[in-house]
Amino acid sequence: MTVRAELREQVEAEIMGRGEVTPRDMMGTIAYMVRGRMFAFWVADGLVLKLPARARQDLMDQKAGALFQGPQGRGFGEWTRLNLSKKKELPAVLESVKAAYDYVGGRAKAKAKKKRR
Repeated sequence: MTVRAELREQVEAEIMGRGEVTPRDMMGTIAYMVRGRMFAFWVADGLVLKLPARARQDLMDQKAGALFQGPQGRGFGEWTRLNLSKKKELPAVLESVKAAYDYVGGRAKAKAKKKRR
């Protein structure tokens, strides 16, 4: 099942409304970067986000997301695939977009600050 256009548009507006976000074509899809680091990308049936362990576990406990499976069928690091086939799933996705942006963006900012020293 694919993500409905109106849901995808709302998520994209939330993503692009954040500072320093750049969309990029990657791996046959659109990925979103903050300060040069990827924090989100689309798959056919949802959105994949890089999330801290606690946020990822909360989503899995609520059955709102699952570990993103890499090509070998294993979990892929901190990446979590969020369900987005129904409007009722939108609030959790939007909240998770903020968490991923803050998590990756904050790490990128700290890394840049460390390089300047």
